[in-house]
Amino acid sequence: MKRTLASVLVCACMAAPLAAQESDVTNVTTTTTTVSTGVDLLDGSWYVQDATPLATGKVDLRFTAGWESAAFPANRGDSDDDYFLTPAIHWGCCNNVELSIGVPMWLGDGGDVGALRDGNFDTNVGMLWRIAEDWVGEYDVALAAKARIPTGDASDKVDGELRLIMTHNYDSGVRSHFNIFGASMNGTNDETVDWDGDDDGWGGGWGRGWMNGWWGGRNHMGEQRDFQYGAVIGADGPLCGDGAVRWVFDYLHRSSEHDGQNNWNMAEVGWEWSVDDASKLGFSVQVNLDRSTDAPNVGAMLTYAHALTF
Repeated sequence: MKRTLASVLVCACMAAPLAAQESDVTNVTTTTTTVSTGVDLLDGSWYVQDATPLATGKVDLRFTAGWESAAFPANRGDSDDDYFLTPAIHWGCCNNVELSIGVPMWLGDGGDVGALRDGNFDTNVGMLWRIAEDWVGEYDVALAAKARIPTGDASDKVDGELRLIMTHNYDSGVRSHFNIFGASMNGTNDETVDWDGDDDGWGGGWGRGWMNGWWGGRNHMGEQRDFQYGAVIGADGPLCGDGAVRWVFDYLHRSSEHDGQNNWNMAEVGWEWSVDDASKLGFSVQVNLDRSTDAPNVGAMLTYAHALTF
C-alpha cells in the first residue's frame, strides 16, 4: 500500500495538466504560457511561507529530503537520527491559487519515527490563495490551508492547519514575511508509544499513560495537544546580481506538540537557487534556540523542484 501511494504520486506528475498550446495553419507548434507571480519560496524547505502562488498553469514536481538530530529529545524521544523524503506536486490551477499534494516518507527503522511511528505515508493536501496583491504598503496577503489525510500505517482522523501570510516587497529586492497559524490535531498517531519502546504504557521507570496526565515536565512527554498555534517572521533577498540565488532567514515561535513541554523557538537559515527556467534548489538548516523539549535540536532540509510546465 505504501509503495503504491508513492507510485501513484509520481505517475500523477506525468499526467498533470500542461500549459496552453498555440498552433497555426502552416506549422503546428507547442508553447507554454504562464503568468509571472514573482519570487516563490519552495514550500517544504522553510518554516515561513510567502504569499506567492505558482504561476497559472505551472506544475512543479518537488522532492524534499530532511534530517533531524538524535540527541534527546531532538527527534521526539527516538534514539536514532531521523530521515525523511517527501515527493509532492504543486499546481497553479488558476489565477492566484496553488494546490499541492505530498506523501512524507520516514526512512530507516522500518518507518518508525520514535513517538510518530504511526502515520508514515499519510497524504498531505494543501491550498494557497493570494487574496490581495500590492495591498496597503505593497503587501501581498494570502491564506494557506493544509490537511493530513490518514492513508498511512495505523493512522486515523484528519489534522488541519489554517495560516495567514503577509509578504512585503521592497525596492531592493528584499522581501519580509509574517505568518500566523492555528492547527487542529485530531489524530492519535503518537499517543501509544513510550520511551522504552515496548508500548506497555511505562517508560524510563515512570508511567507513560495516565501518569503523564499530571506529571508532564521536561523529560516526560504528555499527550499531543489538540490545538497548536504559532507565528513565523522571515525575510529573503538576492545574493547575486541577477537574483538567481537568494538568502532566506526565518524565526519560528509556536506551541509545543505535547502537553507539559515548553514552546518552540527555532531559527532557520539557508538559500534558494533558480538553476534555470525549469529547476530550483533550496537548502535550509534549523537550530533550536533554547532546547525546546519536543522540537529538533538541529536539522536540515534539501528541496529540488522541477517544473513539468513553465
